[in-house]
Amino acid sequence: MDFTTFQEITYTRPDFEARKEELRRYAQDLKNAGSYDELKAIFLKHDEDSRHFNTMFDVAYIRNSIDTNDAFYEAEMNAFHEQEGHLAILAQDAAKALLDSPFLTKFEKDFGSLVVQNLRVSLKLASPAIVEDIAKEAALCQEFSRTTAGCTTDFHGESCNFYGLLKHMQSTDRAEREEAFLAWSGLYESVSGKLDDIYDQLVELRSSMAAKLGFDSYVSMVYASMGHYDYTPEDVAVFRRQILEDVTPICQRLYDEQAKKLGLSRLEWYDEALASPEGNAVPIGSRDELIAKAQKMYHELSAESGVFFDFMVEHQLFDLDSKPGKQTGGYCAFLSEPRAPFIFANFNGTSADVDVLTHEAGHAFESYLSSRINPLASQAFSTSELCEVHSMSMEFFAYPWMESFFGEKADLYRYDHLTSALKVLPYMCCVDEFQHRVFAERPDAAGRRQIWRDLERKYMPWRSYTGSDFLEGGGFWMQKPHIFINPFYYIDYALAQMGAFEFYQKMCEDKEKAWADYYRLCQSGGSRSYFNTLDYAGLSNPFHEGTVKKIMDFLETKLF
Repeated sequence: MDFTTFQEITYTRPDFEARKEELRRYAQDLKNAGSYDELKAIFLKHDEDSRHFNTMFDVAYIRNSIDTNDAFYEAEMNAFHEQEGHLAILAQDAAKALLDSPFLTKFEKDFGSLVVQNLRVSLKLASPAIVEDIAKEAALCQEFSRTTAGCTTDFHGESCNFYGLLKHMQSTDRAEREEAFLAWSGLYESVSGKLDDIYDQLVELRSSMAAKLGFDSYVSMVYASMGHYDYTPEDVAVFRRQILEDVTPICQRLYDEQAKKLGLSRLEWYDEALASPEGNAVPIGSRDELIAKAQKMYHELSAESGVFFDFMVEHQLFDLDSKPGKQTGGYCAFLSEPRAPFIFANFNGTSADVDVLTHEAGHAFESYLSSRINPLASQAFSTSELCEVHSMSMEFFAYPWMESFFGEKADLYRYDHLTSALKVLPYMCCVDEFQHRVFAERPDAAGRRQIWRDLERKYMPWRSYTGSDFLEGGGFWMQKPHIFINPFYYIDYALAQMGAFEFYQKMCEDKEKAWADYYRLCQSGGSRSYFNTLDYAGLSNPFHEGTVKKIMDFLETKLF
């Protein structure tokens, strides 16, 4: 696909009936292949032909998330989701044809065991019994996005959404922080009944889908769908225990020191984001100026990253401003036909703008690079716990250029960034264990809030929400979109943070070697399994006893 900018890409809804016929023909051609070379050619042609369909989906998704009130793209997403289950069933026929082929051994040698494993798992994840359920699930996720995107309140004469209020919670004026906190909490409380109802339906629906597909639980189903083949929920529990034992005490120490710096006897939640009594480091410059600074940074980091970021700027592959109706959060999508990443964010004038720009640029760099090396569209990204190594590590590789973004507060930014990367780990464990318990125990809304608050007291004993009965009663879980939209994804950030911390240590020891290792990791894309990729990149296995402790020992030399 030739294109100038993302905004100028012409969107056309694919002909779904034609797509179904293509999938039927593809499966039949695979069955009729008389040689391995013929089968391989059929497979690669289908992969290439599918890029346009996938790109139209991603264009619709991005434009829908930029403006959740746009009725046209809302309808387009509904159309895709209505067809998703039907298309998955037809794709199963092709998967069966490949797996039953007499040429499977040669195919696996060429494309790797992970591709074959994904094909086998795909046979378990689609069925006529859940076609309507898939569409219902997507509709509920869109309803969540619309509900939270539509939340605004007047704050000091300014119309603020959640991101706008977070900026005020970094004010050096504690009264302003508290007022913003109460407004933020009030926004969530105002829609909490609707969010509870959406989540009730999602838990019921997802559990029902898993049962229809023959899984013993939704947890087993989602682990399979996410490609988490190398480890189990029990392994994740071991990792969470390591975080509780080796990270939570360090975080408590950091928060105690922060309270002393701020002159407070104890921290409230609205104090946690203020790193210094003089105020946090905030980026210098407008959105366009930040992009220009990032472009200069990536040219100086390496020739490869410079070429990549020029591509992003030339084709305007960003939507960064927070605005009414825009979906919350940030992400990196990938348009497979033009092999173009796209960065979505909600800038709010805080250091988080630089965090998200470098974080999503890590995803974008990896997909830009790997898609030009690996033959398959599906290999542009690896599984999520690996993808987040790319993004989080890029945040650390950007450290030497922070003077450009923050001036004389660059050191404050680096310290705050490092401590924040550590402090968020117990919260990630809360999110993960919360979801495991919800799907195991199936509590009502009040029960969910009790579970959440108990987990906060376990992993984050410093957390206090004085002034908000809603949050003190366990309502904070609602602010994490992943719980609704990307269930069981969030722990992947914690797993990946271990790899990112190791890359930070490599940087401190030998910057050139660290970048070479990172570049090699990005080239690998989705061509290897999780454990094999860790070995390939020289990273430790976070599930092994002692891994977290070893990483914390290094970080303590940087923090205290």
